[in-house]
Amino acid sequence: MSEQDIIPPSPQHRDAEVVQHVLREVGTGRPLHDVMEDSYVVERLDEGSHDRVLDHPEVTEAVGADIIAEMRRLLDN
Repeated sequence: MSEQDIIPPSPQHRDAEVVQHVLREVGTGRPLHDVMEDSYVVERLDEGSHDRVLDHPEVTEAVGADIIAEMRRLLDN
């Protein structure tokens, strides 16, 4: 059994993995709203983590600030 099997990934590591997933999926043309509902994303993020992912500069650059604002509005409801 390796150390990786025993110690769960840190929240920062999970956030980074989700950011990469979001960037990859948005890059294929999927809407951010759909990507944020992926089971991969939902299973890895708690409520506060959504903001950290949406605040990531690469995510903002990839989708635009207006889309980020709309996504925040949807997540708050």
